[in-house]
Amino acid sequence: MKYISQPPLLLDVHIHKPLLPARTWMDSLLAFFPGLQVLKGDIRPAIETHEMLYQVTKKHNFLPEAFTTDFRVHWAQHPLRPEFAESTYFLYKATRDPYYLEVGRTILENLNRFARVPCGFAAMKDVRTGSHEDRMDSFFLAEMFKYLFLLFAEEEDLPFNVEDYVFTTEAHLLPLSLSTASNSQAPPVVNNVAGDELDDSNFEWTCPNTRLLFPDPAFPRNLREPIRSAVDKSCLRPTTHREPGMGRPPLRAQDFMANNPEHLELLRRMGVSLIHLKDGRVQLVQHATQAVSAVAAEDGMRFMQEMMELSSQQQKEQLPPRAVQIVSHPFFGRVVLTAGPAQFGMDLSKSSSGVSMINCDF
Repeated sequence: MKYISQPPLLLDVHIHKPLLPARTWMDSLLAFFPGLQVLKGDIRPAIETHEMLYQVTKKHNFLPEAFTTDFRVHWAQHPLRPEFAESTYFLYKATRDPYYLEVGRTILENLNRFARVPCGFAAMKDVRTGSHEDRMDSFFLAEMFKYLFLLFAEEEDLPFNVEDYVFTTEAHLLPLSLSTASNSQAPPVVNNVAGDELDDSNFEWTCPNTRLLFPDPAFPRNLREPIRSAVDKSCLRPTTHREPGMGRPPLRAQDFMANNPEHLELLRRMGVSLIHLKDGRVQLVQHATQAVSAVAAEDGMRFMQEMMELSSQQQKEQLPPRAVQIVSHPFFGRVVLTAGPAQFGMDLSKSSSGVSMINCDF
């Protein structure tokens, strides 16, 4: 919450420079975090982050494997991950807000509409085109179905009291009674999961009652509205006076991939040429007169400026190159391996383990 959280976003940072973002995009696995916050009792940030994820889901039918801070697709795959359904279930359990049943219905409808195939459900290869991969990971059956069933289940539908258990992040049920077992004795064996209820006096430190925290029934809705508006406003750049084919948001430097044909076509329209150098590097050159329009040329200049700033930032973060020398068995002789410098871990140059660090130029 101190370094990663930038509500409603969760952004990776450099381990030794926690104020410096490491990425300009978020991945779908972060969707588990609102559920964890619910278990901690931090309902407010859980509602905000979950709402951001829901709005991204509604834009693209599923959570893309990665999406940018302005909520556009970065990696377009979706392997039917269950983390968003997991957090939806926990938020509904905590608030009993029927809004989260609507979220669950959206998840179900999108699965049946876009992922359903004759032999099950297929992972999405690209959420933008709706193309499939020939795979259905086991976590989809073991976690997604479990959370969706529990979200809509009535109390009489369950053969045991789910409140006597806590879920791991893999949706395995752990009995809360394990936390009261003495370290010197074996954990109790639960033979009858429908047996007597646990004594709740041991768990007074668990989640606070949300009705006491938020007596105003409109409180969750008031939290969600600003998030919904922020996503709606960030997803698309105004297209006024843009040429045909340039109505989409302009290409950003941090999103550019040299092997992406769509990105190369956008560069061409902006008057930017890509030159492959013999040493494997690429060079970008812009000729504004070759752009398809004045607006496209302006986008190209902005792209080039962003690329220079990005390159400058990356050079500042780099450490001097090094080589790792490993003294191995005489049969193999002296082996020198090139390696990139680590940003964390022990200083091997001061280690007596037979590994030495040597400054060198590549």
